[in-house]
Amino acid sequence: MKACDHSVRKGLPAILLMAGLLAACGNEAADDVTDPMSGEETPTVLPAGEAIAGAKVATLDPATMVDAEIQTVLGGPPRCVFRYTSFGKPVLALGGGADGAPAAAVVKLNGHLIQLPAMASDRRIDMAADPVRLTLSPSLEAGEEEATLLFEIGQDMRVGYRGYSDCD
Repeated sequence: MKACDHSVRKGLPAILLMAGLLAACGNEAADDVTDPMSGEETPTVLPAGEAIAGAKVATLDPATMVDAEIQTVLGGPPRCVFRYTSFGKPVLALGGGADGAPAAAVVKLNGHLIQLPAMASDRRIDMAADPVRLTLSPSLEAGEEEATLLFEIGQDMRVGYRGYSDCD
């Protein structure tokens, strides 16, 4: 064996590793698109307290929803949505009232849909169905789609999420 052949063989695993890492960089699909959840039961609409009963609060996060789930609660397509990723499915959807202001919202917790009344105030939308509270705050920069969602359950849990909002 020549010395040259030996050094090429030593470097081959590193080259293969780099090629694999670079190949993964081009995937821009959202997590819920590339790894869709399957086998779930159809969620039911419940009051907030019932929906989170028995849930592990430490691991409870708003879950993604499909259009049919959103329309079940809002009665039509949403006016605003909040997504964890720019290409992901909504985890919060808001329907408008007669005046165009947000009137109702839907979120999916612990496998159940929860309807929350919504009220718009100065640069944010507040939603609450005891003990669940949500606050959506769009970015203050004009034209930005970024937003923050604050999710609270009573005094036990308070979590903020950065994501993207899209409103009509």
